[in-house]
Amino acid sequence: MTGKGLTTSGAPENHILAVGGGKGGTGKSLLAASIGICLADRGSEVLLIDADLGTANLHTFFGLEPPPIGLSDFISRKKASIDGVIVKTGVHNLKLVSGARDMVGMANLSYGQKTRVLNHIKKLKYKYILIDLGPGTSFNILDFFLISHCGILITSPEPTSIENTYRFIKSLLFRYLRKAIDQNVIKSLIDSGVRHSGGHRFDSVYDLLEAIEKIEPNLGYSVARYLSSLDIKLIANQVRTDRDRTIGEKMALIAKKYFGVHIDFLGNVSHDANIRKNLLQMKPLNSYLFHSKAFKEVDEISQRISPVYQLDLGFSAD
Repeated sequence: MTGKGLTTSGAPENHILAVGGGKGGTGKSLLAASIGICLADRGSEVLLIDADLGTANLHTFFGLEPPPIGLSDFISRKKASIDGVIVKTGVHNLKLVSGARDMVGMANLSYGQKTRVLNHIKKLKYKYILIDLGPGTSFNILDFFLISHCGILITSPEPTSIENTYRFIKSLLFRYLRKAIDQNVIKSLIDSGVRHSGGHRFDSVYDLLEAIEKIEPNLGYSVARYLSSLDIKLIANQVRTDRDRTIGEKMALIAKKYFGVHIDFLGNVSHDANIRKNLLQMKPLNSYLFHSKAFKEVDEISQRISPVYQLDLGFSAD
């Protein structure tokens, strides 16, 4: 018997890692590319997917011009398979699915388009598949995060980034609950809580679970137990000071307190002015990453990523 993402021998066919966070400018794409390079350098077959369909830029980290084909060609059915839009990055073991240049954004994908993309990604035969998500908390971004085996949040020490990371976590959990719970009454309760309308405002997931428990006894407990097992990780990027280096662990503790979900803090990545300088000069990331100040930190973080297959939410019906 096989399970989700498993072969008949019990070994996973792939590890799907979604990289998100809510706010732009945190270095999310840079870290996705860097982690991909580190994993590939250790001999794993890695695929990067640029799922920021509005402002795709992952190719620039490899010194590439915008590829002639990308995810939009698969979405529009110009290509029947995602395999048909995969391009080389110039890094051994590392390939890329570029984002879309001719679509207005992932938020405008239809449900059918989104489901087709998600289901095809699951079938790809790479050890690691890193999905670089766009900013924001639209349902489509959250759903891409939720089909992963492991979701990685990127934050920076800036107050707005921290706030947006918490908002992303809250939106993610409400979205998960809406997809996972069948009862229409409870779905309506979740929706009203997300919109802060109809007299409902849930400041924490515990408030929502308490409301669910009143409608469906024992369901709130079951959901809380599942949420506590979700595999969500956190990286603090662009850290400069000792105070910055304490923020990630504090955020993980607060997330546990207010959202009931364990977040595994993977570590800090230092601000590195040389990386930005080289990026502005359009130099391939792999030509200088290994000599950068932040490389050792990213490499150690990439070794600590070990998905336990607790997200992997299916999307077969809306």
